[in-house]
Amino acid sequence: MSQWDNLTKTSRKHAQIMSYAITGQKETWEMYLHGPHIQLSERTFQDAMPPVYIFATFTNQVYRFENFSAPSVVGGVQQPLQATQKVVGHALAPSTGYVIEHPDSKKVTGMLIAEGQPFLMSNIDTMPPHELYLGGVEYLQNDGGSAKGNCTQIFPTRGLHAMLGEVVNTIDCHQQLGVCFFTVWKFYDDQAPIWNPLIQAVANDCLYYCMLEDDWQTGKPTCRKSAVVTDEHGEKICHKKGVGAVHGMTIGNTDPDDPRSFDIFLVFTGKAEMSNGESSMKKVSVQVWNDKAGTDLRVLKSQPFGSDLFGPGSYAPKGWDVGGDHAWVDETGKYIWVSCFREKGVGAHMLDYETGALIYSVTGLDKYVPNQYTYTAGIHGVGTLGKKGSYLAIATSSCHDISICIPTVPWHKPVPEKWWSTAPMFLVDLASMKLDAPSPSVDIVV
Repeated sequence: MSQWDNLTKTSRKHAQIMSYAITGQKETWEMYLHGPHIQLSERTFQDAMPPVYIFATFTNQVYRFENFSAPSVVGGVQQPLQATQKVVGHALAPSTGYVIEHPDSKKVTGMLIAEGQPFLMSNIDTMPPHELYLGGVEYLQNDGGSAKGNCTQIFPTRGLHAMLGEVVNTIDCHQQLGVCFFTVWKFYDDQAPIWNPLIQAVANDCLYYCMLEDDWQTGKPTCRKSAVVTDEHGEKICHKKGVGAVHGMTIGNTDPDDPRSFDIFLVFTGKAEMSNGESSMKKVSVQVWNDKAGTDLRVLKSQPFGSDLFGPGSYAPKGWDVGGDHAWVDETGKYIWVSCFREKGVGAHMLDYETGALIYSVTGLDKYVPNQYTYTAGIHGVGTLGKKGSYLAIATSSCHDISICIPTVPWHKPVPEKWWSTAPMFLVDLASMKLDAPSPSVDIVV
């Protein structure tokens, strides 16, 4: 774990922090894992990791880890965590999800899943492919754990996109106000010549919002209205050359003086390389309001965020980009964790919520599995740094060669086994930071 020095504009060794890992296997998610979601309401005791859902994008599965043991040390040696791993659903190239609980019983009734298949063909290692579709947002109903629940598509539902789908990367919702956000983002956004004027015209990458029907927590969720988010100047929040489009986003704090206003954090990313590209962040204040036409959403203001991580003279060396990925606001509302995937920024970074100043960086994830490049593909958490029972869940994807990093290489012939790579899921124990450690790398116990 390193600490950012704002005077010298450099990171320096600060501490070690304990983490745990489990890798993808041939019968599980292999090389491509995505966006975790921790289910805090089901935590069994204070020290334990709560259940966590995680998404196997390549194998079209939704996993749940539960019944976590508490961290323990025996004979001075940190012990592995024990947990139950199971498949709880199937979806087309799932990337992230939002768990829906019944407002009274708090029982999980289902999940909204962001699906994104930019190659159009599902299960590309089989011919013919199982499905031809780009993705969207599906409601997966909880059927008691048989992994055969029914799916209902809630986005997109109109025009050509309803037939072909949209590549959705991230979903997050404001539970009290009943509004969700979907990021339509393809990994080759702004990467010429794959990204071109025709792609932008017919399948642009934009940030959408969905005003849910009032019964969304008790019935099947549907969007009363869905549209592209427009900023305070009336401009649609979509792809821009040199900026990319919104890749990850997360809901922030609600305004204490106006319960219908809250922050969202947008992570913009462009270009497909793991070595370099473009990324940035914005902090956006939005408001749910009412007029004669009903409830709707508007942007009040937006501002750049996280300049220590993304701006000139920032964390990455001059001329390099960290690769903005996903984000999560901790329970205090004072800090936000941002995951980054490019080689000059790969890891999880803790920023100040108000100022965007970089504070700490957790690194070493890319070195865990030898002879491959491991990069972040989603982050979620519980608690806060230094508090017992607090964790970060970090999903990763991987590739054998960073110069040709496409994490969709099947694990069977004719692909040579030396080209295979595996995706670890990491759990970082935020209560375990030890200062003045001899090494800045992350300790990992499997």
